[in-house]
Amino acid sequence: MKIAGHPLHPLMVHFPTALFPMNLVLGIMAYTSGNLVFSQAAFFCLVGGAAMGILTAVTGLLDLFHISKSNKKAVTTVIYHAGINVPVILIYVVLAYKEWKLYPNIPVPVAGNLVFKGVLVLILFIGNYFGGQLIYKFHAGIKMNNERNQI
Repeated sequence: MKIAGHPLHPLMVHFPTALFPMNLVLGIMAYTSGNLVFSQAAFFCLVGGAAMGILTAVTGLLDLFHISKSNKKAVTTVIYHAGINVPVILIYVVLAYKEWKLYPNIPVPVAGNLVFKGVLVLILFIGNYFGGQLIYKFHAGIKMNNERNQI
């Protein structure tokens, strides 16, 4: 999917990719300092990352329809990428919803929550590696015409 000639999915992935790790960093800062300002900043990163993550997944799904099914390596890479990142985004959406119900009284996160988010960030980066392969190796979302990519 493109707007004004620019592919949306490769543009949008930067938001959840930046906001989810920032949520983790701010959560760690809140945990170590006890400062609720960091908790609230982490909350906004979480909500923004979850919202943009959903939009990013939708644009990725639309790009999927432009990938030639005859290129088995590209299709396999798409399955890895989406199979890893979509569940991570959905988990973050649930976490954002749970914190949304607490707003404006966002507490300092507990250590277990931070460890869980750290694992999620690592998994997200693994999924993003496969997304990078789609861009750099197969040019998915970049070389699109009115029919299908020639990938």
